[in-house]
Amino acid sequence: MAEIANIIKKIATEGQKISTYPAKVVRVNTEPNMPHNDQGEQDAYSVDIMRADGAEIPHVRLKASVQDKERGIVCVPKVGSWVLVSIIETTETRAFISQYSEIDQIFLRIEKDDTYFELRTDGDATKLSYKRQESAGDATTNTPATYKDIAKLNFGADKVLKAKFWDDAGDNVTQETTIAHDQVKIDFDQGEGYQAVMDSQKVLFKETPEEGGLNFELTDKYKVEAGNKNLKTELDALIDEISKIVVVQGTSPNVGALMTIKNNINSILKEE
Repeated sequence: MAEIANIIKKIATEGQKISTYPAKVVRVNTEPNMPHNDQGEQDAYSVDIMRADGAEIPHVRLKASVQDKERGIVCVPKVGSWVLVSIIETTETRAFISQYSEIDQIFLRIEKDDTYFELRTDGDATKLSYKRQESAGDATTNTPATYKDIAKLNFGADKVLKAKFWDDAGDNVTQETTIAHDQVKIDFDQGEGYQAVMDSQKVLFKETPEEGGLNFELTDKYKVEAGNKNLKTELDALIDEISKIVVVQGTSPNVGALMTIKNNINSILKEE
């Protein structure tokens, strides 16, 4: 509190003013090598602006600390948009964006213990992710910390919601769910376990990879396969063989009844 009082007193006695002025964003400065970047994304922590008198001020801050780049909340203004720029301690080359007219992107990062939460949103998609610290990094050698994924949730303007979960080591995807307006798909173990697909035309459960696996499909009929064997095909073959039986003494199989059963099976099961 004493420090704040001294600052106020200094401003009052020396006639100093903290100035805020409008300016246009001419450039967004990005950081391509931040440890949390993925899918080619780049993080922005400062912008270059142009005042109304034509003077250009570089590296105006988008967050409080330019050193602690991997935490906090950042609003990235649109290039060409107008912003309000506030000067830090009367030094015009040290400034921050205090208000925005248009925002291109927002990302929020919170770190607790070794877990890292991120929320990133723009006009096309919203992405939420949890990461776990793999290595702490080393400030003396300028080595950044590294992180591995725990879970991700993406939702975009394409009306597709995607959720991914990783194993404890962060090396393999244990489950991936895709929800679209016309289909729901769930994959386990990166295509090496089981898959479920549901849409307006069918319900499908199958083992992946598909070759030699289990396969259950429901459309207007059922399709059941195990390995390379189809249940309908095998039942048809069984009925055909029973129909060939001729009994010398006693009663031979009722071929007409067997054909009726075969037709009934054909109305329930399918091959393809």
